[in-house]
Amino acid sequence: MTAAVRTARAGEVAVFAGLTLLGAGAFLGGLRYGLFTDNDRIGPGMMPAVAGALLCALGAVLTFRCLTGSDGGNEGTSRDQGDGVDILGRTQAERIRHLWIVFCLLLLAILAVAVLGFLVAFGAFVLVVSVYVERRGAITSLAIAVGACVVIYLVFELFLHVPLPTGLLGV
Repeated sequence: MTAAVRTARAGEVAVFAGLTLLGAGAFLGGLRYGLFTDNDRIGPGMMPAVAGALLCALGAVLTFRCLTGSDGGNEGTSRDQGDGVDILGRTQAERIRHLWIVFCLLLLAILAVAVLGFLVAFGAFVLVVSVYVERRGAITSLAIAVGACVVIYLVFELFLHVPLPTGLLGV
């Protein structure tokens, strides 16, 4: 294993371990808000707890796979084409850099919720990831971001009656 591959593998392990910890934190935070209300309705902590548990489990599996070098028995369907470039033309180093960028943007979005509110911070996060990380067109990215915000609003505000954080701006 070359030094570059070891460095890339260490970067993947760090990102996946970070996502595992972030998921565990979201799960514990969701428990703090409560999974159910007094009248047995879904509480404000249910979604963060479920999403956090899923993120924690996925991060743990990916961390384990990186540490053991296991690809889950998918030798014939690897994302690499033998030269270290995936089907989208990204090298291993680019994929690691994209993981770090998304991880940092997610942390910024979480911090922005207190100021901008959840919907604005989430929409900006989706838009930035779509445009700058995934290199999608501006119109497509905007449609994805707006669509994601509409779905979140419909599910939480209208269906579950769980208010989303509005932030200092009251949005």
